[in-house]
Amino acid sequence: MKNILILFLLLFFVVDLSAKETVFKNDYTIWKDADILIWTKDSNLAVSPKELCLSLKRINASIGEPKCRTFGEWERDSVTALYGEWLKNNLAPNLDADHLRARSPEMIKKINNLEDKTVIYLTQKDNQLYVALFEELSASPKTVQILPYTKNQIEQGDIIANALFKNKAERRLTKEERKKKAEEPDPYYKETAKHHSWVGVAYGKTQASLPLTPKSWYKNKLDSRIKSYRNTKDSLSLWNFIEDEAPLASIYFGRTWYGFIGAEFFYRYSSHKAKIDNTDPIYQELDYWKFNRHEIGISLVFSKNYHSFSFLETSPYAFIGFQYSFFNEEIGLKKGVEPSRFYETRIKFENVYKGALFGAGTHLIFFKHYGLNLKAGIGSRGRMLDSDPSSEAASEPTIIGGSTIDCFINLGIEYYWSLK
Repeated sequence: MKNILILFLLLFFVVDLSAKETVFKNDYTIWKDADILIWTKDSNLAVSPKELCLSLKRINASIGEPKCRTFGEWERDSVTALYGEWLKNNLAPNLDADHLRARSPEMIKKINNLEDKTVIYLTQKDNQLYVALFEELSASPKTVQILPYTKNQIEQGDIIANALFKNKAERRLTKEERKKKAEEPDPYYKETAKHHSWVGVAYGKTQASLPLTPKSWYKNKLDSRIKSYRNTKDSLSLWNFIEDEAPLASIYFGRTWYGFIGAEFFYRYSSHKAKIDNTDPIYQELDYWKFNRHEIGISLVFSKNYHSFSFLETSPYAFIGFQYSFFNEEIGLKKGVEPSRFYETRIKFENVYKGALFGAGTHLIFFKHYGLNLKAGIGSRGRMLDSDPSSEAASEPTIIGGSTIDCFINLGIEYYWSLK
């Protein structure tokens, strides 16, 4: 009993090592009740078909009743013999699938005619076993692995089965199903969904100073302070009155058509403290003063979809749009304090400001429905000039928010769905 346990542990250790010597690995199918064809140009077969099938059933319960045999048809055929000898001489580490691609049209045709049979090519080099797996509709091996070589047929069968046939087996296709699969496009060129929609929430940051630009552009705005509730050195920018840097939250909904052009509707919220001059004694009466910024808008989106992996779709995009900004004032005095006349005549913002925005980002879509969105851009705001200013208006300040620009960056969590 002890000897059997030691043998089992040794087998497990060898099998575990076998999976780590992968030259390359692309997706391939493990069929239930599979037909496994063993092909070699060596004088001795590394593993017998019988032992390989027994190993497959031990390692993978879902594989059913596989049938294993030597691929005598290819071993005797002159076209496959030439390709087999070439593989024997050229299999090596650090290759990719295209390096081992069959070039002969006759050889490519033979591989394409495999249907749902699986071919494993075996060759021994330097006390290692090179294994290449072929299936229909591919002129290159689906995977090449370098496995430990042993003269023990049982161990060798387990090593091969663990390295290549450990995943769950799938039901073999009917002739009609196989024909349909053969006509499907490559996953990188699948038909683009007619509508691709998403909804998301995001959190980030907004600030007036643009990265990689001189600080002197913003110094006056950043250092500006409000005196007597309404006076600053320059009233042209909103950032002379409120703090330019704040957290930014948003919710949004978007849709693209044919994976190229689309639109996104959004709502954003941020809160900005008033930039009061703390040396001004008038503010001794003030408890707090801030402005909540609410923004709604729409962006035109230009995107491109890439199927990076089977589980991941990447969609970089650029956007341009317009927005409306609303500032809701929150202000309060200390308890028991009567407001001064300056408090009663404090600065008032316009009801709404409008502006443009542009930027870029990327969607990372996992398993077709769940995604992350990293976005960065620049937005502007300006005073709505729907009517001429009143002649009775106070001379100072004259224009509030005539020219306001800021940048933003945020990370969103999204849900996606598509319509064909």
